[in-house]
Amino acid sequence: MIKKNIINILKFPSNSSQSEREVEAILFSAEEPLDIESIKLRMKAKGNIKIILQNLQKQYSGRG
Repeated sequence: MIKKNIINILKFPSNSSQSEREVEAILFSAEEPLDIESIKLRMKAKGNIKIILQNLQKQYSGRG
């Protein structure tokens, strides 16, 4: 068997905080766009939503 050096796996950021993962899940599961207050109401963890959204925007900026 010949090994191929082809890797088709996306590299997801491993340094995301629990709050970032939570906000990301809230955004992707929402049926409509959410404002910051709506996101805060759905969060279990506390965090600065504006900074979390900026971090997520940076993470996704290089993706298609």
